[in-house]
Amino acid sequence: MSDTNRIGRGARGTALVTGGSRGLGAAVARRLAAEGRHTVICGRDRDSLELCVKQAARDGLTLHAVPADVTDEASVAALFARLAEDAPPLALCVNNAGHNFSRRLVSVRDGGDGTPLLSPHPLADFEDTVRLLLTGTFLVGRHAAQAMLAAGTQGVVVNISSTVRHGAYGQSAYCAAKAGVESLTRTWAVELGEYGIRVVAVAPGVLDGEALRRRTAASPRHAAYMDDLLRHVPLGRWCDEQDVADAVVFAADNPSLTGTVLEVDGGGLPARVPPPATAARQPAATPTTHPTTVEDTA
Repeated sequence: MSDTNRIGRGARGTALVTGGSRGLGAAVARRLAAEGRHTVICGRDRDSLELCVKQAARDGLTLHAVPADVTDEASVAALFARLAEDAPPLALCVNNAGHNFSRRLVSVRDGGDGTPLLSPHPLADFEDTVRLLLTGTFLVGRHAAQAMLAAGTQGVVVNISSTVRHGAYGQSAYCAAKAGVESLTRTWAVELGEYGIRVVAVAPGVLDGEALRRRTAASPRHAAYMDDLLRHVPLGRWCDEQDVADAVVFAADNPSLTGTVLEVDGGGLPARVPPPATAARQPAATPTTHPTTVEDTA
């Protein structure tokens, strides 16, 4: 169903998933739809949204799509105006939209003559990542809270954070934004709790999904790094999209859960796996410790 069709009515309220057309967002949306929730996905790419809806339909699942840019205040306002017109009251909002950008604060190369070549983290990339992951979460979360308060709905906001929010090598923008998402989660839980609205964060580790497989297949260096990183994960396995979807459902259904972060990371990741002492220093682009599979809807 495209955004030109009416969203319809459902018995359990509306579940909104941002960045819901592929990867983690699509997995969460399909899981919610399979539970009988009236599930709406949003994203920037209309073609991706339509494809996701069609793929779900082939599997007997109903998803509804509304194009929206979570970094644009007017676009987010239009999304929620549409939901208010055509959908059941908002019961669950999953803030999932995002992308990653891996770069050291300042990368150092050997210039060959003993003079270091310095490559600083681009400001534009930092701002783009923070705007999508943090500002986008703020804008959607604010409108979701307004919708729930206006309808008198004791709903749930689930924010997708990350296990690397405490810091990870080469991840200035991503870690800063995801740490901010945790802070928003705890703040909103305190502010909205008196109205019965719960706010929970889910923090995945490395996702064993399409993005990880594509990147490791394209870069033997990255594949070797990820193999080394995996040896430091207590459970010795990556999480997958269904693990995270399970955590989102748990957060949505547990009436006593708010203001906390559910870690879905196999026991945690080190901030960095140092290269062998004999290895040469690497240039600016560094392997990400958290290949994200959520959709970029900026």
